[in-house]
Amino acid sequence: MTYSLPLIDLLLRGYRWFEDELLSRLDADGWPELTRAHSLVFAHLDLEGTSASELARRIGVSRQAVHQTVGELVELGLLEVVPDPTSRRAKLVVLTPLGKETVRSGHAIFQELEDALGERIGRRRVTELRRALEADWGPPTARP
Repeated sequence: MTYSLPLIDLLLRGYRWFEDELLSRLDADGWPELTRAHSLVFAHLDLEGTSASELARRIGVSRQAVHQTVGELVELGLLEVVPDPTSRRAKLVVLTPLGKETVRSGHAIFQELEDALGERIGRRRVTELRRALEADWGPPTARP
């Protein structure tokens, strides 16, 4: 009997392929050196800004971990923390102009990587993969 990896492992391997190449290319292009933790913050940040507690919830880490990572990105000039216009006590994490440029570069790199993947495994397979991942999978079912 042949053992095959669970789908989740395959998805994570694909994710890491994209992320590793993204971080490597951004670094090669002269952007500040980013980590996987930085990448996760960018991946979960809304364009209009997101609270640190919401980022922590989306990423699945503690608020302290998010605050540390956001602080690093603030020091790099990619993010800033500003008052939330809808709540006097709340703060939002938002992109700086440099952060927006980094995101634009990242999106261009992702498109290049998707094209490269199409060359490697076939464009039709990439299109089918995209369709499968874009489909509504419905909510996870809770087991008793």
